[in-house]
Amino acid sequence: MRTSAAAFRIAAFAALALASSCSMPSTADRPAPAEERPDAVFTGFRREEVAGGVVTFVATAGRAEYFQDRGLLVVYDVSFEDRGKDGGSAKATGQADKVVYHEDTGDAECSGFVQIRSLAEDATFETASLNYRSATQTLEGASGDAVIVKVGKKLFIQGSGFFADIQSKAFAFREGASGVLAAAAKGGAPKGGER
Repeated sequence: MRTSAAAFRIAAFAALALASSCSMPSTADRPAPAEERPDAVFTGFRREEVAGGVVTFVATAGRAEYFQDRGLLVVYDVSFEDRGKDGGSAKATGQADKVVYHEDTGDAECSGFVQIRSLAEDATFETASLNYRSATQTLEGASGDAVIVKVGKKLFIQGSGFFADIQSKAFAFREGASGVLAAAAKGGAPKGGER
């Protein structure tokens, strides 16, 4: 992992030089208050979780910002791979434009383009906002945000008020959903869809 302390110092020096020029800086040009600045910034970020000597989870990101006092890790352009407690090949994969990870709870808020794929169930979930709650092992979409679910080539659902229980491998839409279920004909070929 690399920090950009030298780059930060150069940027701070450049900001100081610009601030001392003839024109007055606008409010938008002022640096963020100290509590809003990260304690560390990483580029080319990679995090591995290891249990019993086995890598169980891998996440990579283009940029990560760590806020020590708040116990937050904010990562951008994230992709992850959950390998399960036994390690090995991926059980689930995902990506998000932004993830805010809470160290104290293990909870995470994903935003931007968010996609999670369960390889065992051949299920994909796509949305603009998704929250993970570690204590309950659940996922929840923001109220009003559409979530698209694809299961294999047979099921396509879009709805809002998404909620999923990871342990029971069940999901629901609290605010309604619509979709298509492709049924197979006797010979195994699709015979159409239902709405």
